[in-house]
Amino acid sequence: MSLYGRTDSVENQTQAGLARGNGAGSVTETIVFVDETEAGLEANKERGLSSPGWWAYRTYTTANGDTRHKAEMLAFISNPEANADETLADDTIAADVQALITISAQPTAQTTVSGAATFSVTASCDNSGTVTYQWQKKLSGGTRWTNVSGATSASLVLAGQTADEDGDQYRVKLNADVGAPEVISTAVALTFGT
Repeated sequence: MSLYGRTDSVENQTQAGLARGNGAGSVTETIVFVDETEAGLEANKERGLSSPGWWAYRTYTTANGDTRHKAEMLAFISNPEANADETLADDTIAADVQALITISAQPTAQTTVSGAATFSVTASCDNSGTVTYQWQKKLSGGTRWTNVSGATSASLVLAGQTADEDGDQYRVKLNADVGAPEVISTAVALTFGT
């Protein structure tokens, strides 16, 4: 079956999830199939996957630390499957079901004397989704959020912070492997005490 078949069936499994680069390798998009059920979900519409068909999709982070979505329709399908039960590899992007991430415990501000601190969040995703984490930092008085390298768990453990970092803020971006809309925690500060 061709790449642009009308179903995300077993024949298309080798096509869904393929990467499409720009030649230089700096931009990689994933090829996804969006069926009629998936096209109707708000989470997919927020990603720009708004109608049935084949799409090239990617995300990127702005200088302010916000996640943006770019979706380019490759082929519109006028009579796609309306199958809410198929679960192929591209469903991590174009989910079959609306999933929501819930934060049950937000991070709290931390005060440190030694330069050590731990920020934590407690979150879950319905529809058997697995939550992923990306902690971000904004310098005191700054306007830009930047990703904290390697900070991809529910807790952010800091050590060796200095008084220069007094007032820096931290937050965490939460995503899920079942296509739930991104959630961002409240921002909290690190304070140096005496």
